[in-house]
Amino acid sequence: MLFFLLLAFISAGFYYVQAWQHAMGPRRWALLGLMFGPFILPMFRTHKRMRRLQAQGRTAVFFKA
Repeated sequence: MLFFLLLAFISAGFYYVQAWQHAMGPRRWALLGLMFGPFILPMFRTHKRMRRLQAQGRTAVFFKA
């Protein structure tokens, strides 16, 4: 039980920092991370990608160095 609680707090911190860096509403993602732990990672990555596509447009080129 303690392991799952610790994992939830670590996930909340991770999602808070990542959402803050990508301007995605850090408190909301931290709360989701606290409630669901690492299981929302696919949803987080999808939302981050959709936000980037919305900001750049679908025809923009994104170079990842």
